Amino acid sequence: MQIEWKVAPSSQWQADALIFFVFQKPGDYPPGLKQFLDSSGKWLADSAALADFNGKPSEVALLYSPDGHPAPRIILAGLGPRERFEPERLRNASAFALRKCHELGVARPAFPLCALEGFPCPEAGSQEGTWALDSLLRETVTGALAGLHQFKLLKTRDLAAPPLPESLGILCTEPVEPSWRQSVEFAGSEAAGINLTRDLTISPANRVTPAFLAQTASEMAAKFGFRIDTIDLATARSMGLGAFAAVAAASEEPAYFIVLEHAPAGSENDPPLLLIGKGITFDSGGISLKPREKLEEMKQDMAGAAAVLGVFEAIGHSGLSKRVVGILPCTENMPGGKAYKPGDVLRSYSGQTIEIISTDAEGRLVLCDALAYGAKRFKPCLMVDIATLTGASIIALGREVAAIMGNSEELTGSIRKLGAALGERFWPLPLWDLFFDGLKSEVADMKNVSDRGAGAVCAAMFLKQFVPDQIPWAHLDIAGTAWTDKDTGFCRKGATGFGVRTLFELVKSR
Repeated sequence: MQIEWKVAPSSQWQADALIFFVFQKPGDYPPGLKQFLDSSGKWLADSAALADFNGKPSEVALLYSPDGHPAPRIILAGLGPRERFEPERLRNASAFALRKCHELGVARPAFPLCALEGFPCPEAGSQEGTWALDSLLRETVTGALAGLHQFKLLKTRDLAAPPLPESLGILCTEPVEPSWRQSVEFAGSEAAGINLTRDLTISPANRVTPAFLAQTASEMAAKFGFRIDTIDLATARSMGLGAFAAVAAASEEPAYFIVLEHAPAGSENDPPLLLIGKGITFDSGGISLKPREKLEEMKQDMAGAAAVLGVFEAIGHSGLSKRVVGILPCTENMPGGKAYKPGDVLRSYSGQTIEIISTDAEGRLVLCDALAYGAKRFKPCLMVDIATLTGASIIALGREVAAIMGNSEELTGSIRKLGAALGERFWPLPLWDLFFDGLKSEVADMKNVSDRGAGAVCAAMFLKQFVPDQIPWAHLDIAGTAWTDKDTGFCRKGATGFGVRTLFELVKSR
């Protein structure tokens, strides 16, 4: 869907549908809608349909304009109470509005830029008590582009549906500011990354194999000029990536350790930002076989790798001039005659040895080699790993908040702040040295799991052993947030693309 800027007096605004956002209380209209009601929308001010609209979150109303009006339809999208407004509500409302346009077959919807003015903001980053227009513009466009996402690639029935909107107009009465264009460009970039991540995560494991992820990364590298190094299992084993190789040993699907690098001219020698994503394309649990309930959901265990690919998609579209490296250790975790076993001792890339207690704690094994390899090869300015790592994080924080831990309060605090502004919530868990006591082994340097207590923290503590102290590092456990069973507008039921926005913003801000 294209974004089209249109500069004209409000009386000349043309679109197949005009979109406005409405607060929940009767008559509580944002300034942009009030302006419209006082000018070319006087007919709407007297309409009972407007008075009947409650403005609740997820509520959308379709109204038809009088004959001869340049916009034959008005779409109202609810924001909920004014006092509870936050940009996430605007992003969801924008998504619901665009879905209504899709449902109706509306080809060219548009929203006036003034419809985003005057939204209350009591926090920092506001201007005179209201949200900055740039921020709201980005949320609106991101919501529109990502909210239309659907995965229908594998369907062969019930495909009849109206086409997606051809364009989304942004109507202005004054010349377009460069910062407005930049906000919209960033929104398009991150929406492309989010939607790619969702497609990869929601796809079945017989489609998205490690080889498929390697091919996706290769095509992305060719498209955007990234460097890529695709390391197969035999090479990984010879390089000393022993923990990764052990997890991959039993799978019939070839495993790949993928390294992507964005190094624009002039940045080649800069210490990079290093992003690492867990890429277990199907997790059976290995010898420590998982129970059958919801086993089909284990196709999602590569959501971390998908998120890193989504960030690189966004970077490619935006053309950021910063050096960024992504590492994706991709394999299945399967039982079989070559499978690693409980009681085995593995030698990791760092040289540290690991006693295997559970083969269903495989994610930390592929990540520990990626962390150690990335730190040694690239000497990054910071490292962030993202993974659907532990069910314990879901028990602790539910499905709308991800766990965050690390060795740098500055880095974890920055990620939390960035995520909160973008609707991706992270909550810190303590990473104290005492949690390593449960990982001590009598036959190796450490075990790969502790007892059932503090599972998310102990997993992060295990990873911390492979991170040099001088490199700021954060671990994001997105086991609960990578998938949703409810429709928020911005995200339908299914894969969320969680983490792409925050990591993309981290790359930009650093």
